[in-house]
Amino acid sequence: MTTYAADIKQVRKVRTACALCQNFCGVLASIVDDQVVQLEGDPENPRNMGHLCAKGLSGHLSLYLPERIKRPMERTNPQKGLGVDPMWKEIGWEDAIQKIAGKIRGLIDSPGGPKGKIIWSTFDYWATPRTKSVESAFFTVLGALFMPLSADCFCGNAVHPPSYLNVGAFEITPDAEYAKYLLLIGAQAGSMVNYDTMRAARNIAEKRPGEVKVTVVDPVCSHAASRAEEWVPIRPGTDAAFILGLVNVLINENRLYDSKFLKEKTNAPYLVGEDGLYVRDSTTAKPLVWDSIANKPRAFDSETPDAALEGTYHIDGKAAKPAFQLLKNHVEKYTPKYVSEITTVPSETIRRVALELGEAAEIGSTIMIDGIELPHRPVAVVWYRGLSAHRHSFLAGLSALLLPTLLGTIQVPGGIKGDHPISERTSEDGLLSADALAQAKGAPYPPRPVVRPSRIDLYELFPVAVYSNAMIFPMLLEPGKFGFKADELVKPEILINYRNNPVRNISPEYVSAAFKKIPFIVCFDTEPNETSNLADIVLPDLHYLERTSEGMSMGVNEPGYWYAPKQVMKPNFDPPYNTIVSIAPILLDIAEKAGFLSGMYDALNTMWGTRGTPYEIDPTGRYSHNELIDRRLKSWLGPNNGLDWLMRDEGGLLVWGATPQERYKGPFRKARVHVYYEFMIGAGKEVERVTKEMPLAWDYSDYQALPDWKPCISFLNRSDEYDLFVVNSKVPTQSHGLSRSNTILRQIGDYHRQDYALMNTETASRKGLKDGDEIYIEAVSGAKIRARLRLTERVHPEVIATNQHRLAKGFDYNDLVALNPETVDFVSCAVDSCLLARAYKA
Repeated sequence: MTTYAADIKQVRKVRTACALCQNFCGVLASIVDDQVVQLEGDPENPRNMGHLCAKGLSGHLSLYLPERIKRPMERTNPQKGLGVDPMWKEIGWEDAIQKIAGKIRGLIDSPGGPKGKIIWSTFDYWATPRTKSVESAFFTVLGALFMPLSADCFCGNAVHPPSYLNVGAFEITPDAEYAKYLLLIGAQAGSMVNYDTMRAARNIAEKRPGEVKVTVVDPVCSHAASRAEEWVPIRPGTDAAFILGLVNVLINENRLYDSKFLKEKTNAPYLVGEDGLYVRDSTTAKPLVWDSIANKPRAFDSETPDAALEGTYHIDGKAAKPAFQLLKNHVEKYTPKYVSEITTVPSETIRRVALELGEAAEIGSTIMIDGIELPHRPVAVVWYRGLSAHRHSFLAGLSALLLPTLLGTIQVPGGIKGDHPISERTSEDGLLSADALAQAKGAPYPPRPVVRPSRIDLYELFPVAVYSNAMIFPMLLEPGKFGFKADELVKPEILINYRNNPVRNISPEYVSAAFKKIPFIVCFDTEPNETSNLADIVLPDLHYLERTSEGMSMGVNEPGYWYAPKQVMKPNFDPPYNTIVSIAPILLDIAEKAGFLSGMYDALNTMWGTRGTPYEIDPTGRYSHNELIDRRLKSWLGPNNGLDWLMRDEGGLLVWGATPQERYKGPFRKARVHVYYEFMIGAGKEVERVTKEMPLAWDYSDYQALPDWKPCISFLNRSDEYDLFVVNSKVPTQSHGLSRSNTILRQIGDYHRQDYALMNTETASRKGLKDGDEIYIEAVSGAKIRARLRLTERVHPEVIATNQHRLAKGFDYNDLVALNPETVDFVSCAVDSCLLARAYKA
């Protein structure tokens, strides 16, 4: 066949980034005739090194969905509810902006102002307060509550606080490049459903076979478990018992721990009195350690050749023990036999995994990286939602943190590292401490002050939690269940929802009923969903390939490189918003009409550090969004790297390489980290004091300096009739709800029968159920869903498993989830999603 020059179309390749999950892979978009025809990984981007997963490769397909919302819409039906037709009427941009600005202006002029009366709900990484975006400035000025009301109810509740505590970052990631052993507990790191997945997946794959072992502890043989060297099935909700069993075997049976690290880099040698608090120097009030050479106490920061980790000592006539000795004594009860009875994991497996961890850590070994000698601890312990989504999950997170801390694998080659690091401080007690900004965003140490709550989410009563968003629903609907009166809290009057669908979270009926209590709801959405169906005004949102994100101060800022997602396609919106690159220009226009634009400019100067520089934003001036982006870029990256540079096809990536000191903070960190969580005692006492003064029924018993396993309500209430735990897990071909309309990903899900409920073959046989049966899954609460059954050996015999509720055809796992005083973790505010149920043929 003859090919003519006229048939060869010009192909542009534009550098950008994927925004379908938290990995944010670098992307090259191929564009022909102003259409994106292909996405591929950017080989020059260190984040993913040219690789993309199925989500990233097919992400452009949702650009062209016929369901795309392209114009503002206003509700005409005053009745709201699931399945209720809003009777949308298309309106002009000017009309929509005026109505939203008018509502906000009314709150600004109201008694007490707008503080606490506006909720900004988003699960978009680029528009959160910590990312210093224009969006975050908008809501900061208004005193709005930032509340992602979707996954935050049981996502990182037991992950982020421990990570802040000892890793010094919002998120835990494995250093898979140098790791030889990865223990994943209710997590799927390296399997396309977590942070830094592409690098981890490649690093692990390159070591197979023989140079790495991945062990996955999970009730379900998840995607990660199916690719692992070992899957350890476990009874849901018992992870903390398993972990504390490992700790016991490590330190009491095998004495496998990094004693040098514990003595010099943790509070393990701090002396603790019978009251559970540090024993302090009578003059300086500094915590004491026991100098085993001089045989006397010294301040923790004095020259101490050998601080004792074990023993009992007497100071001023009172007994004291090193924190490590208390830990040793505390975990003795978690024998392999006892833990096996709780978890169903065989005793020999518990002992073997503990021994494998201890030996793989290569305690005492070093490695040379770029001429710098560093400790080498090639063991990464990672946990996530499977451990978090339970009552008592904060204790489970603190338990998990003990493993990498005891083995000295924190912020060193082969261990665990951090994503989104905080600005570190050293407390007066010598411990790693968050700065005020990170503390306000959920860092647990030092704990936030506990006061009588006024916020609708009761955040003031969760002093060590990263968020307490789930409490908004019972506080709107049934505050009396938790001891509150209807008028005690500041009620939200406006909800602005962006890139998340909270109605599909917990029970849709429950969330929908709560949202009906909020007078005015605005949603930004690319296509209709259950939450936008409840809105008063819906504004079109941009697809991620239509956006230039100013979040994270304009890009992903990893050690040694920087890049940003940028627009490769213009949105098909009506003027004047047909050229925007994010929703920020819409918010700027709302702010101008509502009268607080100058306040936004002032907030941006503070967040971006531009005050007093050539790039300072004049509060009395007027700037386009593009001008603001240009100032931010130049103030941060230099005058040659402004908006023009970013928007070039090849622009938007800087790589300079990270030093070992930047990559691995552990050996260079002066602050110590926690083995003993003494701060929890004081936090618990404050919660007890305030809740008793109110008075308020509140469970503060989980504020412990040393963690325990405690059973959730489902574990306690099992019976012959209600004998199954219903759990929910992620699949690698979907990310939250952003890709559920993608036809290719749906076909993959259909091929793998991801919409089926999974049951162990033997369990099904006992119940007289067969593969393909239609069944009812009925929770003890009475909630019931109908599903098709798939029999498999890759699920724990006591479990019925569902895959990512957003995929489900005809059933939704979240219909079963309940929020009440028995299912909420009163420390982390996680909602228990280990559900007790029975299953029978429909």
